[in-house]
Amino acid sequence: MAYIGGVKRHARGIFQRFRGLRPSIRTAGAFAVAISLLLGCGSFIPSTQAITPKVVNGVESSAGEFPFLVALLDPADLESEGAFQAQFCAASLVAPTKLITAAHCVVNQKSGVTDKPANIVAGFARDLDTRNVPTINVSAIDVHPDYAIRSSRNDIAVLTLASPATNVPLISVLTPELAGEYTAPGHLTEVAGWGNTSTSGNRYPPIFHTGNLVVFPDATCGGDRSYVVNGVKFEGFNPREVDTEVMLCAGGATPAGKIVDACQGDSGGPLIASGSAGPMLIGIVSWGEDCASRYPGVYTRVSAEFTFLNNAGAITILTPTLAPQVSIVPLNNSLQFTITPGADGISVTQYAVSILGPTQTSPDTQNALSCFAAPSEKKVAGTCAIDGLINGAEYTVTAISANTTGNSPPSAPVSASPSDLPIAGTIRKVKFSGARALFSLTSSNANSAEVLREQVVCVPTGTGPTRSGSIDRNEATVTKMTKKNYRCSVHITTTAGNAVSAQRRVKR
Repeated sequence: MAYIGGVKRHARGIFQRFRGLRPSIRTAGAFAVAISLLLGCGSFIPSTQAITPKVVNGVESSAGEFPFLVALLDPADLESEGAFQAQFCAASLVAPTKLITAAHCVVNQKSGVTDKPANIVAGFARDLDTRNVPTINVSAIDVHPDYAIRSSRNDIAVLTLASPATNVPLISVLTPELAGEYTAPGHLTEVAGWGNTSTSGNRYPPIFHTGNLVVFPDATCGGDRSYVVNGVKFEGFNPREVDTEVMLCAGGATPAGKIVDACQGDSGGPLIASGSAGPMLIGIVSWGEDCASRYPGVYTRVSAEFTFLNNAGAITILTPTLAPQVSIVPLNNSLQFTITPGADGISVTQYAVSILGPTQTSPDTQNALSCFAAPSEKKVAGTCAIDGLINGAEYTVTAISANTTGNSPPSAPVSASPSDLPIAGTIRKVKFSGARALFSLTSSNANSAEVLREQVVCVPTGTGPTRSGSIDRNEATVTKMTKKNYRCSVHITTTAGNAVSAQRRVKR
């Protein structure tokens, strides 16, 4: 790989990548992008494609890529030696005056003292070796209050700029609502930075590089299990090393088997993924073991830090643009609703469900009734119910989501009717011991009626006798299952009627 630029004679701390017992002292700064093979790739690749870099062997990023990527510079070095030598970390522009970076970039790893804003300047340029790199001073630093130097938990900070960055595109911050999609195992990501491009020396490019990575499952990131990418087997970190609640892992490999990874030089840089709501910041470059080793890089999980980021003013709150989704459970003289936000990635703070129809106290009138719900810290969905309804009557249901800026459009009207019929549970898992099958189930809902019978019923594929077993405490044993394939379901009978769950294929 040809090297462009010069070796940085000094940087404000080279971040040691490590595994196992963490050293008690780590220098701040610089954990960046690329490896023995560095990638440059501009567009996001659909998740169904193989992980194939567009450009290999040290080709830098193209103009216009990662426009929100910001270089953090030491002002003294900037004045004396220029932006290339002054760069020590990276950050992402998420609002006109807000940058997100790693806490270890701005916290002294010996004393735990946060740096002074005057000691950091934000540089806005793809090429740091050019003259007159545009800069903006930093006026405030907010470090996560629970940042832990030794464990790297909550390795995230927000920098406030002294003046807005104009005409610079922003990157959206991943919300908890979209975390399941954007950080799913195997989801493709990109990482970028000005860091070291060599695993055996110091080669810092003045123009930042990018690399294609993939999100690793928690079983590898904090479960000690291996994971294979393009035929390359990566080892897993154990739970003592990685807390998957606030960290995620990502790494990559080319079809030729060369490992794609981050390296010294760009701590605080962005891990970006694309999905239903467009490109989003999903991770912050934090720590790892060596460069391009058989262990993935570890990133701060942005969606887990949403409350801190919001409190620090790093979340741009927009009005929800898509209607929420509503699922309805018909209960005895009641309707229960579970509401989830639309897939626009915009955070919501409240849901409202409205229905139109008769009530027990006013059966001949079309009454407008509402219930309200809110997401919790762990769940984006909200649940509420409206009681005092009439079984069998038809109700028109709509819902909206809202935050401090306004309401979403209403969901399309749907019809629902309360019922006193039971609701069958579902089959969670099945374990065989010879011809005996032990079923683990979710709870059925008798809907205020007396249960007469509840059992698992298994019908063989083709000919043969049907087998069944009674349910007790959400478990059932079905014997004499001599056939290989069955279709099994939960059956419940109450004084009000019957209900049957969806069938599940079961194979001995």
